[in-house]
Amino acid sequence: MKEIDQQELLIIKELVKDPRISDNQISKKTKVPVKTVNRKRKLLEKSGIISYYTNVDNTVTGTEKFGARQQYIITFKHGITRSRIFEAIKNDIPSKIELKHVSDCAIGDKDGHAIVAITIESRVEGDIIEVFNAEILPKLKRLLGDDAVIKTDVITLNSNLIVMHNYMPLINMRNGKIKEEWSDDLIFAD
Repeated sequence: MKEIDQQELLIIKELVKDPRISDNQISKKTKVPVKTVNRKRKLLEKSGIISYYTNVDNTVTGTEKFGARQQYIITFKHGITRSRIFEAIKNDIPSKIELKHVSDCAIGDKDGHAIVAITIESRVEGDIIEVFNAEILPKLKRLLGDDAVIKTDVITLNSNLIVMHNYMPLINMRNGKIKEEWSDDLIFAD
């Protein structure tokens, strides 16, 4: 585990608030010399501690392209390990349908079984089961075996409350970044 020093913590907090902020702006706000900001930012990026993402909100709070979202929790039989699932999925290029409809996917475990949790979005709720049964489930069976899945639980999701620890789209976000008036004490970075 890499320890984050005080200067790195200040830099990370500014990047959490606004991922597009320049090194010069970070330096002005944190009083960390700009060359140090640049060097530490590059090291944090290279080590994988910080990454940048662009999120397109296609739900009713964004483009309104997708009005429905469900999370599928797929439970696998004993003997199917998380590492086996990861290896199978990482070597398989996603389809256009998956790229369009899967907003997030995670591997985990529940009750001694490996699981995959997939959030699927679509225009209407009825389309989601079609995406799952025509694209997702056949792919998992092809990659892991016809009898690999033993159970699927489905949860309907309505709105994101918190994303990636700090982002609360309905509370602390404005124009794609955290509101200026949001307290630095409420930024989780360590």
